[in-house]
Amino acid sequence: MRRDILTAARQIAAQVKSSEDEHDLALAANARLLASLLDARRNAGLPARTGRAALERLSEAIGHGAKARELLLDTHEELARLDLRELAVGDVFTCPEKGLRLVAPESQAA
Repeated sequence: MRRDILTAARQIAAQVKSSEDEHDLALAANARLLASLLDARRNAGLPARTGRAALERLSEAIGHGAKARELLLDTHEELARLDLRELAVGDVFTCPEKGLRLVAPESQAA
């Protein structure tokens, strides 16, 4: 296998792992923030509607973060399906020679 293909694959694999970890950290941080906001409101004895819009936005952000995480995992799976051996040697099929011409089916021949 060509060394440059293998090197690129290793670098991309490390980046995918790092990105997955960072998505998980962000999702966890947002979940902790949501819990802190809820606890602070409750501990202060404020009505449940206090900060409702902010909580809705944060909940929406968490949902989008979860969707982004799923898409990243799908990307990881797609990359894992690539055949690096094929990428390293190029097309496994030969290209047609120049000068080939289309031939009409027999039913259309005059």
